[in-house]
Amino acid sequence: MKCDICGTESDFDAGFIKERRSFRSSRRTLCPTCWSRRRHAFEGWYQVGVVIGGIIGFILLWSNPWSVAGRFLTALFLVDLFLVLSVVPHELGHAAIGRLLGWRVFAIVIGVGKRVFKFDLLGIIFDFRSLPICGITQLAPIDTRWFRLKRFFVYLAGPAVNAAIAVIILWIWWDSWRDFGFWGLPRPARICVWANLWIMAANLWPFQSKILNLPSDGKQLLKTFSTKQKDAEELQAARFVMEAMLRRDEHKDFEGALGWCNKGLAIFPQNLHLLNVSGVLCLDQQNYTRAREIFLQLLPRETKPNGTRYIILNNIAYVDALLGDPELLPEADAYSKEAYGAAPWAPSITGTRGTVLIALGQLEAGIKLLKESFERAWTPRSKAENACHLAMAHTRLGDRNQANNYMKLARQLDSQCRLIDRVETEFQNLK
Repeated sequence: MKCDICGTESDFDAGFIKERRSFRSSRRTLCPTCWSRRRHAFEGWYQVGVVIGGIIGFILLWSNPWSVAGRFLTALFLVDLFLVLSVVPHELGHAAIGRLLGWRVFAIVIGVGKRVFKFDLLGIIFDFRSLPICGITQLAPIDTRWFRLKRFFVYLAGPAVNAAIAVIILWIWWDSWRDFGFWGLPRPARICVWANLWIMAANLWPFQSKILNLPSDGKQLLKTFSTKQKDAEELQAARFVMEAMLRRDEHKDFEGALGWCNKGLAIFPQNLHLLNVSGVLCLDQQNYTRAREIFLQLLPRETKPNGTRYIILNNIAYVDALLGDPELLPEADAYSKEAYGAAPWAPSITGTRGTVLIALGQLEAGIKLLKESFERAWTPRSKAENACHLAMAHTRLGDRNQANNYMKLARQLDSQCRLIDRVETEFQNLK
């Protein structure tokens, strides 16, 4: 399959997104990168347009309170504003009921795109992104007791909060005026009611969100009572995965991350995601031999083309490249080529392919892919790793200035990057 915009080709058809062309019956095929870029650009310009329109509308109403254009533009602005604001209580509802029922609440993410700011409150990370068009609450069960019933209430809580807000607004106005009429409400209150009812109805509709690649609350509610014990155990195992990654990524606590991973493996010793995280933590500790053993153990379990298989192939290829054993380079080449051929839009897979090419001596091609990966990577950790590999590539090219620049960049991005010492050693050997 081929992306109709950037021309990226892949045999992994499930990785592409098909969408209907505007005002046409035909469809076009987009890779995840192009789809996400177009979606975020559209939403971003829409939000900017609504804000500018709202400002113009308020100016028009200030000069003429009966201005039709002013009323329309301000109404559009208020609808958008209250839709965005309604996402926050919706997610807080999921989190509050989750905690009340004994689930572990990790984070509340508002929006998509790049992170704008975050803070920790009562052990929950509040993460605000550049486009506040949706939200997600990251939580998992601590045990499987009354799992189906608890899961039902957790997913019902978000829409229920939006319904409660609408009812409270109506009740306050009803209590204030005996001659109640919905259209007699102040326009902001009326629009707030509509916004919350819309958020409630949209989330109760059973569908798969393309933006988040997750089922809606309605779809989760329908699936709740058909959930099997195995599914409950998978979610419980996911709790240990999320605890470990939280310690690793947010707190830089690698020992704590390993501890949570080992706790999970003691209960679920064959869980694929826990084993994969343990391999990643071995990479962090530069125990490449053990990491490779873990990833190789997982590969026979994923024989069909899917995202998990390509992640495992990518991890094996990356470890092979870091080990630097010439006998492992053919395996690294084959595995990274398969993963890159399936998902060339993924920054980590692109970066691994570039790292393998450098290990094979194809420096120019490797540098090109690593620069692509650096630009697409979202986290400072990933960018720092790419910078380290670029520094090593330029070191082998004999370009000391460029190698030194990338080495400084890696330190600025993530001073704890595991590859910095390796780059410095190689740089010193060049001198």
